[in-house]
Amino acid sequence: MKQPDVEHASPWFLIRNFPKKKLLTIWLFGLTGWLIPVSVLAGETKTPVYQMDEIVVSTSRNEMSVSDVAQSVTVLSSEQIMASPFERVEDIVRAVPGVYNTRHYGTQTTGVSNPITMRGVGGNRVLLMVDGVPQNDNFNNSIAWVAWGHIPKEAIERIEVVRGPSSAMYGSEGMGGVIHIITKKPDPESKSSVRTEVGTSDTWAGRGFHSQSFDRFGLLVAGGHEESDGFYMTENPEPYDTKRYREIGKILGKVSYELDDQSSLTASALVYDHETGKGREFFYDELQLGQYVVNYTRTTSAGIGLKALAYYNQADKTAYQDTAKNNFATLSRYEEAPSDNWGMDIQGTLPVGKSTLLTVGAMYREIYWDYDNNYIGSSRDEGAEGTQRFMSPFFNADIRFLEDRLILNLGARYDWMETTDGRNWDSSPSGGKKPYDRSYDDESNNSFSPKFGITAHPDDRTTLRASAGKGFRAPSLFERFKVHVRRGGTYYREANPDLDPEEIWSWDIGAERALLDNLRAGITYYESYAEDYIGTRTTKTYKKNGKTYKEYVHDNISEVEMHGIEAELNWYPLADLMIFGNYTWNVSEITKNDAAPFKEGLYLTNDPRHKFHVGATYQNPKIVNVTVIWNHYLDKYYKVDETTQAKDDFWSLDLAVSRRFFDHVTAYVNVENVFDSVDNEGIAPGTIYKGGIKFEF
Repeated sequence: MKQPDVEHASPWFLIRNFPKKKLLTIWLFGLTGWLIPVSVLAGETKTPVYQMDEIVVSTSRNEMSVSDVAQSVTVLSSEQIMASPFERVEDIVRAVPGVYNTRHYGTQTTGVSNPITMRGVGGNRVLLMVDGVPQNDNFNNSIAWVAWGHIPKEAIERIEVVRGPSSAMYGSEGMGGVIHIITKKPDPESKSSVRTEVGTSDTWAGRGFHSQSFDRFGLLVAGGHEESDGFYMTENPEPYDTKRYREIGKILGKVSYELDDQSSLTASALVYDHETGKGREFFYDELQLGQYVVNYTRTTSAGIGLKALAYYNQADKTAYQDTAKNNFATLSRYEEAPSDNWGMDIQGTLPVGKSTLLTVGAMYREIYWDYDNNYIGSSRDEGAEGTQRFMSPFFNADIRFLEDRLILNLGARYDWMETTDGRNWDSSPSGGKKPYDRSYDDESNNSFSPKFGITAHPDDRTTLRASAGKGFRAPSLFERFKVHVRRGGTYYREANPDLDPEEIWSWDIGAERALLDNLRAGITYYESYAEDYIGTRTTKTYKKNGKTYKEYVHDNISEVEMHGIEAELNWYPLADLMIFGNYTWNVSEITKNDAAPFKEGLYLTNDPRHKFHVGATYQNPKIVNVTVIWNHYLDKYYKVDETTQAKDDFWSLDLAVSRRFFDHVTAYVNVENVFDSVDNEGIAPGTIYKGGIKFEF
């Protein structure tokens, strides 16, 4: 099937259809030509180069300078996070190169799926972590119900966004990349703050933070409560329509103890609770999270390190559903999906000679999931359950040559996965199906995920990097065992316990250079090849009593190719002013689809071809703090009636302004979607205003 004419109108059409080998040759030749003048002068640069050389741990599991890592990484500092007009991580990272948030932040009551797409790879194929603990709960093909706001903003030290496969270090879900939230350590000095804010849709929030140390002990507490009356999903509400409200509470506590000068022990606990209304009285969700982590670290004077953590994540999720038979006036059923997720992770780091840092370790993880569908006024019993285990050794080696001007990175991980205790049942299925109670044989899979990277510093202003690796995602327990029935049985999706893991192979090449002492530019080209993407295959279509019934099954049906370019520019014209801009071009094309061959040659849905992010931050608390971000998306593709069509481009402008008074008081105003430019389409509430005051002591 031919693509829409906008493809041929694109300035990238010639690049897309140019022979790959010739394109790569031109790329390398041009890159070399750009670098020759500075390479000749290597070691002679006397002017200090202004750069933000942050530390990152998410690429090799050890602290490294961002300029030394082979993968594309963006680090958002605590100052940048607090300056953002947003509260949730999914919104804070929306302007990072290669990242696309598939939903507008106005739909703050949805929060049950992962909206992040990274280099064309989205859903549960992007791994979210907090302090080394995976957050993807394996309930569904999404980061289900986590809502991205469960970590208090004040408690975040930095966010590391690693683009490209990361399964060599972290295993399942690391296909598109990693978003790693690093929380703060208790501060040596006592620091406290409280803030309160009000905003659009009768929103009110109160938040607090405290951190201090007592000799060898440290304490950090952060949390808050938020309520909003919400907004209508439709322009002309029916009598049964209500506003999409939300009510959120969360608290994070962390205690640390310095055992000696070389080792420490940290324990943390997170409690999170939310209720979100979906637009009708009996159509809403509830979630309670409990996350508990113990972490031990030791580093000797010789550079030998040991890290060990154990964690337990518990979630109780309930979805309340109404019925259309009486204009949604009563509760029809509620779905309960409690899950338990615990694991251990240990690694040792050993310097080998003067140039090599070797890291070896292993991870164990176990997930138990239980689903129960409760029907009001009925004895119908429907549910599913299962257990999944991972055992995974891994290693990483960083080898430095030529006085750190050349750095080689090698790594690999082997994941052995076992799925057991699989079962589903229904005493009275919809659509005329017979009752069933099925138990499944234990199933095991494995995946070997290597990675390779190289970083070069031909001079003090330039960084060249290239990397390649594999990522994978294990089929979720939901996909394996949940029979999904909707619309009175007219939609019937069968479980598939024999699903294989999804896989992706990817490579990229890029360069970063300080064009001036305060101006840095970077560009990266990448390609990815994914196979065994899990989707739904139609198995049966028929009519009964005037209704059309369709039956589906989860299956490994698709192969997808992604390629694109990321370009970014960061300018620091003043000590207090930072201006940035980045552009991402991405094409994700379906090359194989066993369930629907007519889709081959089409693009994955809901991923704009062109993504522009421009912004500026001015930080001078005694005068004013201002952050402005402009996001613009072009060529957003989606599927309608088995064809691919282009959606109109859209953009938004977001603003944060604050000022400090009397050294301890800060007043602020945040405005999201300033010009109400995002097309409403019944899902966004328009411009969102928030104002607040913060006290520090």
